[in-house]
Amino acid sequence: MNIHRAALLLFTLAALPAAPAAAQTRIAAVGWELSSQQGKERGPYLPVSELRASADVKFTGRLRALVTLKNPSAKAVEGLVLRYAVSLRLLKAGDSPDKAFWSVPFYVEEVRVSKIAPGAERQAKVLRLELAEQLRKLRGTGFEPQALRLEVMLCPRLGDEPASILRDSVIEIRKP
Repeated sequence: MNIHRAALLLFTLAALPAAPAAAQTRIAAVGWELSSQQGKERGPYLPVSELRASADVKFTGRLRALVTLKNPSAKAVEGLVLRYAVSLRLLKAGDSPDKAFWSVPFYVEEVRVSKIAPGAERQAKVLRLELAEQLRKLRGTGFEPQALRLEVMLCPRLGDEPASILRDSVIEIRKP
């Protein structure tokens, strides 16, 4: 191949549009649901925007978070791992609300998502939050829970944007 043909080939390839970057799977939303005890039966999970709980009262509800994952790609995505941490905002009895502080995470776990179809959304259920146990541990300490925070992250893959794979969700806690 002579030099002129090689140069022409390079210019032709350079003029072609670049292949679009692969669309990454992202966390689209986080929602909260609660199943309440109704006598001896457990009620269905219903969406909640706040919790009614206290360290002094046994928490009998089952709380879960629904993490919505979106795959805008034209290919299915497999083998996703969601890592999450759960922490409480605490307030010492008698202090003003502006003195509330976030505790270190008291529970850390992973949830695996086997597959998301091309252009689809899928919800991953975060079932283990260990809230009742943490509230039980707070009894008699003089601290009250003000909010619960879920920090969730998709296990990073090559080329991922951090803003798309990280999400925090906070649900306020009111006294029952």
